Amino acid sequence: MNIIIVGCGTVGSSICTQLACEEHDITIVDADRDTLAEIANNSDVFGVVGNGADVSVLRKAGAEHADLLIAVSPNDELNILCCAAARKLGTKHTVARVRNPEYAGLLQILKDEMSLSFTINPELAAAKEIYRILRFPSAAKIDTFCHGRVELAQFTVAEGSPICGQTLIDLRKKHSVTFLVCGVVREGRAYIPSGDFCIAAGDSVCVTAPEKEISKFFKSIGVYKNPVKNVLIVGGGRTAYYLLEMLREGKIDASVIEGDKARCRELVEDFKNCTVINDNGTRQETLLEAGIEKADAFLALSDVDEENAIISMYAKTQNVGKVVTLISRMSYIDFFKNAGLDSIVSPRSSTTAQILRYVRSMAASHGSSIESLHKIMDGRLEAVELSVTDDIEGITGIPLKTLRPRQGVLVACIVRRNEVIIPSGDDAIEKDDRVIVVCADSGIEGLRDIL
Repeated sequence: MNIIIVGCGTVGSSICTQLACEEHDITIVDADRDTLAEIANNSDVFGVVGNGADVSVLRKAGAEHADLLIAVSPNDELNILCCAAARKLGTKHTVARVRNPEYAGLLQILKDEMSLSFTINPELAAAKEIYRILRFPSAAKIDTFCHGRVELAQFTVAEGSPICGQTLIDLRKKHSVTFLVCGVVREGRAYIPSGDFCIAAGDSVCVTAPEKEISKFFKSIGVYKNPVKNVLIVGGGRTAYYLLEMLREGKIDASVIEGDKARCRELVEDFKNCTVINDNGTRQETLLEAGIEKADAFLALSDVDEENAIISMYAKTQNVGKVVTLISRMSYIDFFKNAGLDSIVSPRSSTTAQILRYVRSMAASHGSSIESLHKIMDGRLEAVELSVTDDIEGITGIPLKTLRPRQGVLVACIVRRNEVIIPSGDDAIEKDDRVIVVCADSGIEGLRDIL
């Protein structure tokens, strides 16, 4: 497809890199000539210098014949105007990043009136991911599929864990729970493991299971933690704002440490039951006075990755039950994970996954469509939910052991009406199923791509 990306920040560059790898024709637009040149050279894409809302710039970028324009500049209003102008010029579909909480109630109107196909909000996506972790703190990260009926949970195997040294076959035999280990990361390398794969300490493991079975699994292996009841948050920015709305609805008590007085006043006005402390959240005395030792969870949500990592490490020394760290720069994630931070949330990663799902849905093959897509195991694997809309010759009705999916692809779960199936080789995919596929490489657009 012909795709235009407006904005070459962290999100725009990440989307550009991923879509270029999937062999789309990419044009990037940004006012910063040096940044534009660097990304264009690294990803082998065409660059246009200028304002993305300028019609002459959009014409130069090829908006009249583009299949999709993605506007992810730092300015919400510019993104919306850019999409509206592109649609007028002939671009078939447009996606805008809209981050301001004040626009949340207007998004549907904006989509209708400004001809937006899809809107994305990185901070809202990050807040939703954090909230899922707080509701299920046994996992370092948890993603949901099929409207919450299936969950993919990631956790790190501790030294001395009872599952160390067990093969996946032994694990299934020993624990009378419906689950499937669908991914393992060991020493930076991702595996889609077979039954004889042996679990070791330090492994990052991804398990898929029906919603009601995932808690049983963690209880069975001895690492279950009760849901969080109170949290301490450092940083009162957009991610914290969206999260506080969710915590209020979930009846989870929250305290926020924020250095900006004006921001503190906004939080106090909008969240009456939340304790807001105007202070520097990196100070040990401030954290102790705020009750970090008594918190069920600690969330480092400031705008500075390095500060988030440092105070998260301090929270670990205070034996806080759950520590969640917001990291924007993807290059930092492996480093901080090796330093002991397992629950790391990246708005950039969440946004990229949403864009990829939308792009692949546009190009989906006949007979199936993409319902959701998550980057898992720190972006090393993908989990894709496909809806089977028709009978597909050579796929539906054929046992999986006969289908023999290609290397690096695993059919992790099948949802059929009211039944969640962790499939064996004798199970088959049928019309109207929802199928969750885990793959080691990118590019699954439809069910045929698993072969």
